[in-house]
Amino acid sequence: MESSIVDASATSRKRRRDEEEEEELEQVFFIIVSVVTMLLGALTWYHDKYFVKEPARNLELERHSFLNRLYKGTKTDCIEQLRVSKKAFFKLCRILQEKGQLVKTKNVPIDEAVAMFLHILAHNLKYRVVHFSYCRSMETISRQFKNVLGAIMKVSKEYLKFHEYNLEGSVENKWRWFKNSIGALDGIHIPITVSAEDRPRYRNRKGDISTNVLGVCGPDLRFIYVLPGWEGSAGDSRVLRDALRRQNCLHIPNGKYFLVDAGYTNGPGFLAPYRGTRYHLNEWIGNTPQNYKELFNLRHASARNVIERSFGVLKKRWSILRTPSFFDIKTQIRIVNACFMLHNFIRDEQHSDPILEAQDLELLSVVDNELINQQMERVTNNIRDEVTTIQATEEWTRFHYFFLSREMESSNEKNKSSGKRKMSSEGTRSYFAWNLEMERVLADVLRDQRNLGNKGDGNWKAVAYSTAAQILSKRFGVHFMADNVKNRFKLWRT
Repeated sequence: MESSIVDASATSRKRRRDEEEEEELEQVFFIIVSVVTMLLGALTWYHDKYFVKEPARNLELERHSFLNRLYKGTKTDCIEQLRVSKKAFFKLCRILQEKGQLVKTKNVPIDEAVAMFLHILAHNLKYRVVHFSYCRSMETISRQFKNVLGAIMKVSKEYLKFHEYNLEGSVENKWRWFKNSIGALDGIHIPITVSAEDRPRYRNRKGDISTNVLGVCGPDLRFIYVLPGWEGSAGDSRVLRDALRRQNCLHIPNGKYFLVDAGYTNGPGFLAPYRGTRYHLNEWIGNTPQNYKELFNLRHASARNVIERSFGVLKKRWSILRTPSFFDIKTQIRIVNACFMLHNFIRDEQHSDPILEAQDLELLSVVDNELINQQMERVTNNIRDEVTTIQATEEWTRFHYFFLSREMESSNEKNKSSGKRKMSSEGTRSYFAWNLEMERVLADVLRDQRNLGNKGDGNWKAVAYSTAAQILSKRFGVHFMADNVKNRFKLWRT
C-alpha cells in the first residue's frame, strides 16, 4: 500500500516536472520565433527602403523594340546605324536568302542576322556590345555573323564586275579626255590584326600593320575588281602583277586602259602621269597649268581621283575598315571583300547617298586648309604649246603627246576666248586667273549660302552661284559670272 502511494507521488512529480520543462521550452521557442520575426521584419524594411531591386527583363520585348526602331523606324536612323536605307536593307535580305542561301534559324530571323552583321561592319562593334543591344548570346551573334558573311561572299561576284554606265555633267567632262579608259585603280591599306610572328610581313612603310588591297573602279564610283589579302609590306606594282596572273584575274579588254598614279609602270592597259611634275589636285588650288605636262597631269588627276573618292566613301561608310578588328586574318580579308560588295550594292539601290553628300559639305573646310597652307601666288592663264617638240619612244608615252596635240590647240583657243573679262571700272578687257584670296572669299560665300539653305541634294542652287559672282566682282573689281563660280567649284570637287 505504502509503495503504491510512493509510486503515485513520484509519477505526479515527474509529470509536473515534464510539464514545467515543456512550458519552458515553449517560452524559449516563442521568444526565439519572436526575435527572428522581428529581425526578418527589420531586414525586410531595410531592404525595401535602401536597396533597389533590379526589375525582371523581358528580353524578347526589348529585342523587338530595338529592331523596330532600327530598320522599321525613320529612314535616318536606319542609314546612320546600318548604312543602308530601309528599302535597300530588305532587298539585301531577299538577295542573301535567294542567291546567298542564307536561311533563318529557329530563333533568329534573316533580317535580324543581317542587321547584326551590318551593325558590326558600320561601327566596328565588339560582340559584347551587340549582345547588349540585340539581347542575344555572343555565341549566337558569332554564328550568325559568319553565316551572313558566307552568303555575301557567294553573291559578291555578281556585284564586283565590269558594268555599263552612263556619264553625265561634270563627270563626263572629266573623262572625255580619255575616251578608251574604263576606270582607275590604286592600292589602299586596311588596318588588320595579325599574330606576332606575322607582323613584320604586314608592316607597311608607315610602320602600321595592314593589308594592301587593290581596288579598281569605274567613273561611276562602282568597284570593278578587288584583290584583298596581300601583306602591307608588298608594293602596289607587285599586287597588280599578281592580279593579272591569278585565275580570277583582272581582265583588260583590247584597246582599253586604266588610269594609274606614278607608282605604277606606264604601259599597255595602264596610263600613268608624268613623273616629277605637279600632279595631286591639292597642288592646283590657286594655280593653273604652265606647260603641256602639267596640263596632262591636271586632267589625269581630275579623272583618276574617282578611285580616291571611292576609297574615301568606303572607309567612311564602314568603320571596321578604319581600325583593326578582333577577327582572325582569314575572316578580316573576307570582311574587306564584303565591304566592297556592299558599297556597289548601295550605289545601285540608293539614288541619294548621304555619305557622298557629307563629303561635299566637308569640301569647303578642306579647301580652306589647303589655301592657308599655300603661299599667295598669282599665275597667268597662258599655256605654252610645246607638244610638237617631243619625240616619243614608247607606245604609252606617245599617248601622252597624242592626247596633248589633239587637245592643246582647242584648249588654247578656249582660254583666249573665255579667259578675258571686262574690268568694271574701265570697261577694258584683260586676262585674270583665280588666286588664293579669290578662292578663300568664294569658300566663305558658299559656306554662308549653305547655312541659308541654298544647297540642294548634292548641288548648289542658282542663287548661290549668282550671289557668289556678285560678291567676287565687287570685291576684286573683275567681272565674275555664275558659270565661273560653278566651274571653279567643280574643280574643287575633282
